[in-house]
Amino acid sequence: MSEPDARERAVQHMSELVLGGAPDLTREEAAAAVGITLERARLYWRAMGFPDVGDRRAFTRADVEALALLVTWVDEGVLDEARTIEVVRSLGQTASRLADWQADTMVRVLAASGEPIDLEEVSQGLAEVLPGLESLLVHAWRRHLSAVVGRALDLVDEPVSAGNATASTVGFADLAGFTRLTRVLGEQELAAIVETFETGAADIVAAHGGRLVKTLGDEVMFIAPSADSGVSIALALHELRGPDGERLRLRIGLATGRLVTLMGDYYGQTVNLASRLTAVARPGGTLVDQATEEALVDVAGLGLRRVRPRALRGLGLVRTTSVSRARS
Repeated sequence: MSEPDARERAVQHMSELVLGGAPDLTREEAAAAVGITLERARLYWRAMGFPDVGDRRAFTRADVEALALLVTWVDEGVLDEARTIEVVRSLGQTASRLADWQADTMVRVLAASGEPIDLEEVSQGLAEVLPGLESLLVHAWRRHLSAVVGRALDLVDEPVSAGNATASTVGFADLAGFTRLTRVLGEQELAAIVETFETGAADIVAAHGGRLVKTLGDEVMFIAPSADSGVSIALALHELRGPDGERLRLRIGLATGRLVTLMGDYYGQTVNLASRLTAVARPGGTLVDQATEEALVDVAGLGLRRVRPRALRGLGLVRTTSVSRARS
């Protein structure tokens, strides 16, 4: 057997290992097994982010079971079709990013070993770690769902047309001078800085009771349950250090007010305000809006300095305050 053939078989074996079996059904057969049209099945598959596979045998019995579950939800009135697709889309987008992240980690681990890649050994390692990964995924999801379900139920009394509005503090933090760094640093150095920033930010936000909403390479967005926790997160973020031990130069903006949540993301004027404040903050500084300043209760060692009102694009003249650790 030639080397390309051996590699293809090894990759196929790993794919079947992850899927829980060999794909032996076409899209038509999978839809027919559930008793629905191909067009309806496609709605779910597209929402999940699956590509069009044509006439290939690309589906397993697990795909049929998942499809049957979604159909049962709709037929029994657990969720209507639109909400079911919304749930599927949220799972698909999250799972896709998670899979990319985990695969990237695996590749970096293999590359760092400096040894030729033994596909059989990789396959064995995947078989050993897969059950644990699945268990951890479900555990983490349950813990996060438990943490947010109460807040989600609080929103039932205040529905809005485009989602659910809630009052929170939202923040953005970005790496100052990132464009310049992309010109002067190599890919590995740049990746190390971004990874340090993102992982450090995630740890800090979680430690202060917040939630990291998304990362955008040189920028992170987070939600805090109060102005105090939002400012505490900002102060801690400024202490982050890069791979070289030097403190990362961040610009951070915070705003407090009504947020509209949809599909795990947040929208609205408060979000726009926090983003605009981040854009005009000085490197190493944090700007907050008037609502955040007025909502502060008790943050130890905090220094406040009023900044002249700023004209922010789309928001008009906004009063801002610079927050930092008080000088001793």
